[in-house]
Amino acid sequence: MFYNMSTSIADWYNSVNKMHVQNYEKMVQEKDVIADLQNSKAPKEYAVVLLCPDGRTSMKLYAELNKMGFTNVYVVDGGYQQLMTERSQV
Repeated sequence: MFYNMSTSIADWYNSVNKMHVQNYEKMVQEKDVIADLQNSKAPKEYAVVLLCPDGRTSMKLYAELNKMGFTNVYVVDGGYQQLMTERSQV
């Protein structure tokens, strides 16, 4: 990978964010997550980040995706509620 040293860190981060997050962010209901991944033909090694209101649903989906062979699945511990709580404490 080539890094342009004249580019600021913020510019670099924003470009990475646009390439990797904004283009692939999906907001789907719990019942649609697995079907959406299968329909998109996402490789099993692609990173999948699960975020639900409290973390419980994400953990169930994590287990299902793991059984299906997805090897790069992450859960936001405590879900959206915990994420906002930690963010407000910064």
